[in-house]
Amino acid sequence: MSKDKNEYLTTGEFAKFCGIPKHILFHYDQIKLFQPEIIKENGYRYYSFRQFDTFSIISALKRLGMPLKEIKKYMDERNPEKLVHLLEEKSNEVAKEITKLKNTKREIESLKELTENALSVEYNIIEPAYHKSMKALCSTLMDNDNDNSYPSFLTELIAFRNNSNASMIDFLGASLTIDNIRDKRFDSFSYLYTKTNNAYKKNNTLVRKEGWYLQVYYKGSYRNISEMYTKIMQYAKKHQIELGKNAYEEYLIFEIGAKDKDDYVTLILAEVEGEPQKH
Repeated sequence: MSKDKNEYLTTGEFAKFCGIPKHILFHYDQIKLFQPEIIKENGYRYYSFRQFDTFSIISALKRLGMPLKEIKKYMDERNPEKLVHLLEEKSNEVAKEITKLKNTKREIESLKELTENALSVEYNIIEPAYHKSMKALCSTLMDNDNDNSYPSFLTELIAFRNNSNASMIDFLGASLTIDNIRDKRFDSFSYLYTKTNNAYKKNNTLVRKEGWYLQVYYKGSYRNISEMYTKIMQYAKKHQIELGKNAYEEYLIFEIGAKDKDDYVTLILAEVEGEPQKH
């Protein structure tokens, strides 16, 4: 040991100096990643203040997400060229993570806004409303001659979410034709759609046209949504409103926000031809 004993620290002292628990140094020593500068015959281990820079490098690489095995390999072979390559690689990884976090924040804010809006409206009241056009990423054609079973719908929903990179908390809607509503085929959807960063992707854009709709914020279970469609048809007939070709369901409060299915909130929009007369 050096005559200047103040230059050396025991394992406990060096760990305290670095602000870490002792067992980390024991582990690094065991895997030969970072070892004491002096090991006495009696097994006592001593670290030098000069080793702090090396330990700081290891800590920095660990913060970058490198496994200890890779850190050891880098430390054994490090040179300026390898450092540039490593930093470029880690920079790309960080950029991807930032994009992922931004998308997650967008999903959170979108769901928060949807839920807040759903809590601020009156439920189960049918009324004409004017809506601007909307573009969204849509699924493949789902409609067929028979009502879609729930397993078929769920299969399509999972595939759609996977293909569109939409998550469970992303905005989700579905379109169905007015003809299917008249025929009481309330589960026979034409498309699923979602608002994502890819909403303007070519050949995958559904446009909900600008214009008048019969609007209702339906509060209740999906199982009973057919009753609301029946009321919409009755409202249109009573007020001599000519309906268009399509209707839309947009799910505002659903499984993630309500335990009781009767507390679900779905915005239903049925296209209207022209402008409804005021009554």
